[in-house]
Amino acid sequence: MLVSVIIPVYNCGQSLHRTMQSVLAQTHQSIEIILVDDGSTDNSYLLAKQYESNGVQVMQQKNAGAAVARNTGLAVATGDYIQFLDAGDVLDKAKIAAQVSALQNQRDKVAVCNYKQFTTEVELTDRVYPDQSAFIYSSDDPQDFLIDLWGGKGNLNFIQTNCWLAAKQLIEKAGGWRAYRCPDDDGEFFARLLLASEGVVYVPGVYNYYHIEPGAANQLSQSKNKKYLQNTLLTIDLKHQYLIKKGKHPLINKAIAAQYLRFAVDQFPAQKNLSAIAYKRYQSLGENVQLPVLGGRMIELIKNIFGWRVARLTRYYLRRSR
Repeated sequence: MLVSVIIPVYNCGQSLHRTMQSVLAQTHQSIEIILVDDGSTDNSYLLAKQYESNGVQVMQQKNAGAAVARNTGLAVATGDYIQFLDAGDVLDKAKIAAQVSALQNQRDKVAVCNYKQFTTEVELTDRVYPDQSAFIYSSDDPQDFLIDLWGGKGNLNFIQTNCWLAAKQLIEKAGGWRAYRCPDDDGEFFARLLLASEGVVYVPGVYNYYHIEPGAANQLSQSKNKKYLQNTLLTIDLKHQYLIKKGKHPLINKAIAAQYLRFAVDQFPAQKNLSAIAYKRYQSLGENVQLPVLGGRMIELIKNIFGWRVARLTRYYLRRSR
C-alpha cells in the first residue's frame, strides 16, 4: 500500500532535516513524500528542493497557512493512505508500517498512536513516555471517542496531527482541511474525519514526537493572533454541530461546555472579549464543568477563594513583572 506523506513547510530551515530523516528511515517502503512550501521567507524552499533527488515532490504556494498547504498536497497525492506531518516533528521509524498493518481489512477506520512532546533533540532519546491510555484507545464509536477526548467524561485532552493515519478515500469522504488559520485546525479536520469513519484503531508501541518551540512565531498552535483565536471559537461551534448531526449522545453538551470553558479561561485577560463570548456559550449549555488547574498552590488558592478570573489576572501580572 502506497502512503503519501504530506508536509507543509514554512520557515523551518533549521528543523526540516530531522523530519525528513525520520520519513526516509520508515520501515514501510512504499512511500511518496510531498513537501509544500507555504511561501517561506527563509531558505526552507531551497532546502526542500535538495530532497528531490530522493524522489520527493516539492511544491510551492503563496503563503496561505498549513491547512491550505495540506490541501495542496492532497490534490496531488496518489497514496492509498495519507500521513500528515508537520515540519520539525519526528515519527518512529515503524510508525507508518504499524498503522498500515493495523488498518488492513478495515480501511473505513482511522489509526492513531501515542505522542510525546519535545523541545530539544536530546529529549528524543528519553525513553520515558507519558501514559495516554485514558484518552487514546481503540473504539468502534467515533462520536463517543471524541466526546471523551474533549472532556465529556472528565479531563479534556488532545491528539496531535501526526498521530493519525487514514485512507485517502475516507479523507475525501470527510472533505479536506478547512481553509483557515486556526490553532485547532486539526481538531476541526479530524472531528469530521472520525465522524465519517467506522471507528478508531489504536496502535501501541510506536510514537509521534511533537516539537514544541516556546514563543515560536511560525508555530500556529502557539499563536495569539486575534483572528486565529476567533477561528478557534468558531471551531468549537463547528464541533458542536458535527456531534449533534452524528446523533444523540448524553454527553455532547458536557464535552462542548468543557471546550468553551477552557478557551474562556485560557484567553483571559489577554482577549477579554473572546473570553466573555466563550464563557457565555459555556453557561448557555447548562453544564457544570470542573475548572482547569491554573498554576501552583498560591494561584489555586486564589482561584478557589476569589474565582478563576482573579487567579488568571494575578498570574498574568506576576509573569509580566518578571
